[in-house]
This record gives sequence, structure tokens and C-alpha cells, in this order.
Amino acid sequence: MDGYSFVYRDSVRFRDLDAMAHVNNAVFLSLMESARIAYLAALGAGDNPLQNLILARAEVDFRSPITFGEEIEVGVRTSRMGTKSFELEYEVRADGRLAAEGKSVLVGYDYERGESVAIPGEWRDWLATEVAV
Repeated sequence: MDGYSFVYRDSVRFRDLDAMAHVNNAVFLSLMESARIAYLAALGAGDNPLQNLILARAEVDFRSPITFGEEIEVGVRTSRMGTKSFELEYEVRADGRLAAEGKSVLVGYDYERGESVAIPGEWRDWLATEVAV
């Protein structure tokens, strides 16, 4: 996928379909979540990279329906890096065809204190080198 150094791959399962026999819109967010976890883990964030983050925003622009049996690719890249948050961009393709584009904002979060915190320096280094230009 052009412009994406990380690509997550998956297949459509029967349970992903809705009454119209295409992938339900909520499944797109689940695909992006799986891609997000794999992306952060690949950068070095460990087995549970979301344990110190909270999803603050998610958006999806649907471009084409996905049907049963299609192979899915989700490109993920960092598009913005802040002090306490960062933004990821996604491109979802089904058998090579653009199916959706998305964005998410993740915020560093301390669950014990219930407040946002700075993204760790090590993470900032990983993510900043991935920022799309």
C-alpha cells in the first residue's frame, strides 16, 4: 500500500456481515483497532500497547462495500504527534480496492488517576519517525 510502511492483513468472516451481506460498518472500526494494536506492537510498544492510552476520537469514511471472502489490508501510519496525544490514519482495502479511510486520536491516559498524561518519550520517538508528510 503506497505511503504506509505498516500493513495489517485479515480476511472477512461470515460473522462480519450484516443483513445486506456486506461487512457491517462497526466491523471497520474493529479492523482499524486490530491494525492499531499490531502497528503499535510492531513499533515496540509491547503486547498490550493500549493499556496507557484512551481512544478519544475515531472516524471512518466508507468508500466501497466489502463482501464475504475478500482479503483485507489496513494501512496504518502516524499523521500527527502531540505532547499528550497522537493521530493515526488508516486506509482499508479489500482485494486491492479502496473500501474506507479513517483516523483516530489516542491520548496518553493514567487510568488510576483518571487523567490524561504525556505520551512516553520512547513512544514519541517511535511515532514521530512515522509521521506522514
